[in-house]
Amino acid sequence: MTDAYDPALRRLALALAPKELRARSGVYVGVGGPSYETPAECRYLRRVGADAVGMSTVSEAAAARHLGLRVLGLSLITNSAPADSDD
Repeated sequence: MTDAYDPALRRLALALAPKELRARSGVYVGVGGPSYETPAECRYLRRVGADAVGMSTVSEAAAARHLGLRVLGLSLITNSAPADSDD
């Protein structure tokens, strides 16, 4: 699926976001969970271009697009994977 998230809604959200939120576009990867990724999985996901990882947003966005809805995904990053020396 391409353009799952509506480009016009993405531009609008970024334009309206207060500077202190440090809002930006990125690549969100969906995983099955419900557990934290291992260090090896984190390295892999970073190498393939992931900026954020979660468990439900991708499937919910796919269902909404299937219904013909315009979709905007917003994520609050609450923890980051530790950097390691293998990158």
